[in-house]
Amino acid sequence: MTNPGKEFMEKTSYPDFSTFDMILRVPEPPPENPVPDNAKIIKLPSPKRIKFPEFSSRDALENWEPTEFFSRSSMNLKELSFLLWCMQGVKTVRDRETVIRNVPSSGRRHPINTYFVAGEVEGIPTGLYQYIPSKHQIALLREDSDLPFAMGTASMNFKMVTRAPVTFIWTVVPYRSVWALGNRGYRNVLIEAGHVCQALIMAAASIEYKVHPIDLFHDQMVTQLTGNDPASEWPLYLAAVGKTTPQY
Repeated sequence: MTNPGKEFMEKTSYPDFSTFDMILRVPEPPPENPVPDNAKIIKLPSPKRIKFPEFSSRDALENWEPTEFFSRSSMNLKELSFLLWCMQGVKTVRDRETVIRNVPSSGRRHPINTYFVAGEVEGIPTGLYQYIPSKHQIALLREDSDLPFAMGTASMNFKMVTRAPVTFIWTVVPYRSVWALGNRGYRNVLIEAGHVCQALIMAAASIEYKVHPIDLFHDQMVTQLTGNDPASEWPLYLAAVGKTTPQY
């Protein structure tokens, strides 16, 4: 009987220089997914424009608890902009090789991509979006009022997701990390999904939203929903964001 966990840990042990394409001078993969030509690009408000209630990081940690219920609520574009920036936003670009984001990434490879299904976000239609960290913009990939329901089915959290104003989908392009880190990169991408989700939890708490992380979902259904190539990009983690107190 095979032990996939033990096999995974052994095959991603560091270092195995034979798996480092960077050393072998293989061309570097692009740092972001391209945006389809027919996608509508939407510029986001500056994340600095949002006003915070008095709330500390200690408050966010001490008040965290699993959320099993969302009331119907909406989110505005400033709030969405702030959450995206905290999760994946670019803080500093010193040169082509030194791009500092708001979350750590081994070798600064940042293999995680952020998509989201907008249900009730003021100012944008219901649909599937891609976040573009380098420009702090979003791309509307598909406008479809039924997408929250499809997302609810794929996530196996129908009631939570269909009531959430936004559900984030984190996919991974492992080769971005594997190119520089060898097979160890496969282990790193799992850790980095946790960094991104924790950043979301802390940021959402500061503007009085709750986060429901989702690690059990139908992989194939999520891949079909996002339209990614399963040979090179995999769904890794989901998170629904909403409120537990009625807004209307």
